Amino acid sequence: MVSRYSKKCGTLRRRRRVRSANPPNPSPRDPRVALITDVVPAAIYVGAIFYTGLIRIGKLPEVGFVATDKLLHALTFGGLALLLVRSARTLLPHWSFGRRLAFAATGASLLGALLEVCQSFVAYRSAEFLDWVADTVGAVCAVGLAVLYARMIRGWIDD
Repeated sequence: MVSRYSKKCGTLRRRRRVRSANPPNPSPRDPRVALITDVVPAAIYVGAIFYTGLIRIGKLPEVGFVATDKLLHALTFGGLALLLVRSARTLLPHWSFGRRLAFAATGASLLGALLEVCQSFVAYRSAEFLDWVADTVGAVCAVGLAVLYARMIRGWIDD
């Protein structure tokens, strides 16, 4: 075992620590694994949203005072926003955490608008402006929760 101090002539002398010019990447990731674990789930989720958003289904039952349709929109696109934050980590590594969050909220909102436009062309589905509002609110709330998580648990992340 090598100690940090060397004994020479009866005195302790501290060894100099050599630092490299480029610090090592704290979390080296294989790009293929990152693509599979970060981007593919978001792409599958978007496909599932558009598939279920464009197929023929019956009317959703209303449960009490909660508008289940709008709540499902908010939860679905909130989840999409979180997956987009994760995929932005791989696709846009040079962006800060804040820019990735803004990208995710905007992307989820735009995909919600695109879904409503697609539903307007399908005879058995109807496009509603309030569905898009619920999509956007869900995405913004999810991003807001991600910001709170980053501040409370790990400190503000700006990598």
